[in-house]
Amino acid sequence: MDELFKPRGLNKARGRQGRTDGWVGGRPDTWQGHYRENPASRAGADAHRMVADKSYTADVAETLRRSDAAILEGDEALASAGLTIEPVSPGIGAVIHGIDMANPTDVQVEQVWRLLMERKVVFFRDQGHITREEHIAFGRRFARVGLAFGRQRALAGNNALPDHPEILRLYSDEAHPFAAANWHSDVTWSDRPPLGSILLSRKSPPVGGDTIFADSFAHWNCLDPVLKAFLEGRTATHGRAGKDEVEHPICRTHPVTGRKALYINPTFTNSISGMEPTDSARLLAKLYAKMYSTPEHTCRFPWRDGSVAMWDNRSCQHYAVSDFWPHERRMERVTLVDPSEEDEVPFRVDDSGKRHYSVLLTTREAIDTPLGMF
Repeated sequence: MDELFKPRGLNKARGRQGRTDGWVGGRPDTWQGHYRENPASRAGADAHRMVADKSYTADVAETLRRSDAAILEGDEALASAGLTIEPVSPGIGAVIHGIDMANPTDVQVEQVWRLLMERKVVFFRDQGHITREEHIAFGRRFARVGLAFGRQRALAGNNALPDHPEILRLYSDEAHPFAAANWHSDVTWSDRPPLGSILLSRKSPPVGGDTIFADSFAHWNCLDPVLKAFLEGRTATHGRAGKDEVEHPICRTHPVTGRKALYINPTFTNSISGMEPTDSARLLAKLYAKMYSTPEHTCRFPWRDGSVAMWDNRSCQHYAVSDFWPHERRMERVTLVDPSEEDEVPFRVDDSGKRHYSVLLTTREAIDTPLGMF
């Protein structure tokens, strides 16, 4: 363990590879095939094999050309639904045009779900006309609509509307600045974190306040193979305010697509189970450095009044950029809960097809109680 993850020094020359560890002018763990990592993830390919096998690389390149053309040009199913898409980045995110959230057709709902599974987060523009009831009703076309935090009404202070407990208010102004300016997947302190969210901007700041989304599938796919082998069967503890409330698989299997995601975040993840605290902290720091210094795995969405982001918490993370103070911002979020209780609990599927589920480490009463009320 110590030899595998011992820090190797910053910006050290390593033959023709150049720097491998540093932040100056690059990201951690750079290697000679790093520019193939994200394309390989998008194609479900092996970046390490691509370095050595030219024939394999050519096949992957052709796969990517076809898939990117399909994204740019759309397909018959999208056209029949009256929708067009605008990719935000090659691997994650797309703006969907042609939908009215107040009155979506069944075919449009089907296509939005398909794109969400493929793109991890989708966006809509010009939806400021929808009522709160229509916002909730739109969410119910895809899943159950939960409370403000899925199964919980509040994390600490309660921002849910009294007459709409399903809606979480995320309001900010000069006197009350706020943004979720930390990388996270929502509510991973729960043993039943929500499927996803639908966030509507009622009022956007004139400048700033973008949200960045990161592809958790790419985070896993682009790890060093040695790290993957070390982490795949391991779990990590998550909780609020440093409490160990739940233990989740580090490599989470998506219940719909079957894809593997790296399921840790610096906001709610406390430690890797079964490791010494110092080793755990060092390895988590290494992983976060890799995850959050790789722009290829991200997309950035600029908000306007009436814009909407709909994301899948099982396949991506997000960061609300807090650069818009002193301007006002008013956001309202509907939280989606998986209708299947079996799929709602995070799990890892092993090579034999068996599911290994998250484990609750505290009482149900404790996990359902807001912070500050214990």
